[in-house]
Amino acid sequence: MKLRSLLQCPLDLLVHALGAVPTRLGVFLRRAAYRPYLAQGRIFDLQQGVVIRGFGHLSIGDGTHIERNCTLLCDEGRLSIGKNCYLNQNVRIGSARGRVAVGDNVMMGPNIVIDPSTHSRERTDVPMRDQPLVHGKIVIGNDVWLGANCVVLRGVNIGDGCVVGAGAVVTRDLPSMSVAVGVPARIIETRT
Repeated sequence: MKLRSLLQCPLDLLVHALGAVPTRLGVFLRRAAYRPYLAQGRIFDLQQGVVIRGFGHLSIGDGTHIERNCTLLCDEGRLSIGKNCYLNQNVRIGSARGRVAVGDNVMMGPNIVIDPSTHSRERTDVPMRDQPLVHGKIVIGNDVWLGANCVVLRGVNIGDGCVVGAGAVVTRDLPSMSVAVGVPARIIETRT
């Protein structure tokens, strides 16, 4: 067994034990216990069942609220969530090595997937599942609202003040103050 895995065991046990504590007591205990391991963040709310991998690569801004059963993955990549953000239930952000930056005052509906990695598919002689992952970056600006069931793919920049409709799949950049809907997401109006 690798030394890193052995040292990780107590932290994993702590995460699972604290992840099951309900009510405000659980929120307080998770905040106090996780704070020393985070790259940045002091006052935030993590509800029951939140899964975090890669504490040292995660920063959570003050006033951010993360609902039940969200998954934050940043083992070797970076994940930054700004101040006063709200992540509804079942949001999944990150991958093992990609980078995700979420601005301040961002609202995310339930069941959103933000993944900066994808499988390579160039070789036809090797099954896609056996091809390497390609990692990228996703940037979400300030004051963005992502509707329920959105998917944001690798390499996308969503500008400040954007609204992305429920069920949209964002495959390319959205300029600031855009309203986008559909699969793939297309701009239908500007908020100004």
